[in-house]
Amino acid sequence: MRWRAELAAALTDIADGAHSVLELRYVRRVERAHRLPRALRQVRIVRGGRTEYRDALYAEFGVGVETDGEVAHPLQSRWRDQHRDNAGLTEGVVTLRYSWSDITSQRCLVAAEIAAVLTQRGWPGQLRRCGAHCTATLP
Repeated sequence: MRWRAELAAALTDIADGAHSVLELRYVRRVERAHRLPRALRQVRIVRGGRTEYRDALYAEFGVGVETDGEVAHPLQSRWRDQHRDNAGLTEGVVTLRYSWSDITSQRCLVAAEIAAVLTQRGWPGQLRRCGAHCTATLP
């Protein structure tokens, strides 16, 4: 079957909780490519009787990453997302938010930012360059 390996990889990532093309790109081009720790995906949180989901959660380090595409995160829902981020801070979780252009055009910078926050919060790992032209460096 043509594209078997690619389809199998995509289905594995989807089964692990990547729910959009943007989340798939995050997993592959940011997290894996730069050897960040593996995040939990679509983590269910119940707060005030409401159910919310985090796109990616590095629970051990109290870091969440949200990928904000246009369809799932229109501008009118921005305040809801900010209130959710504020509530997360009271629980010790800092949230980093990235758009389509961040993940597709500045993935090395995104990886460096996430690695810096993870490092500040106790991650013992080290950011890795994704290739010869990678611009990811820790500040």
